Amino acid sequence: MRVTYRYMRPIAVFYTRAVGPYETSADQAWTTMARWLDQHQVRKRVKQGYGIFRDNPRITAPELLRFDACIPVLADLDADPAAGIARQTLPGGAYAVHTHVGSYSEAGQLLSQLHRDVVPKRGLSVDYDRPFLATYLNDPLVTRSVHRRTELCIPVMPVQMALSSNDDEEIESAARAVG
Repeated sequence: MRVTYRYMRPIAVFYTRAVGPYETSADQAWTTMARWLDQHQVRKRVKQGYGIFRDNPRITAPELLRFDACIPVLADLDADPAAGIARQTLPGGAYAVHTHVGSYSEAGQLLSQLHRDVVPKRGLSVDYDRPFLATYLNDPLVTRSVHRRTELCIPVMPVQMALSSNDDEEIESAARAVG
């Protein structure tokens, strides 16, 4: 699996949240977002979307999983609580990123593989203070499922290791003690 590393800046987004298994909550959240975008006739201005996976499905009950469907803030719109649209800032930081081409239904399995296998083997640890992200690079209304591009992003941080000493005095003391 090909993985790159990227530092992402924080980004202000509009979002809507759905709760339940990710297989259904993601569709519910994106349906609400699409309806709101269509209502304001701005869907064509949105070039990418973000999916935020707020909870780990291995330790959170399926009915409690939270998914946020997000789009970058558009200058002439504001949050619309009545429509279920709010505003938040996606956290910045370092991410391990895998670009997937194909159906969205494969994202969960790929995120698990990145989290469980790929990131630890690369000497990094997952930053559980930030959520897992999916960056959707195509509009699913005009892009066939097999051609959809999604960046699957795992928040990472370097593994903390003790630093070796570069103090010449310590080396000289050790050398004198030995010989």
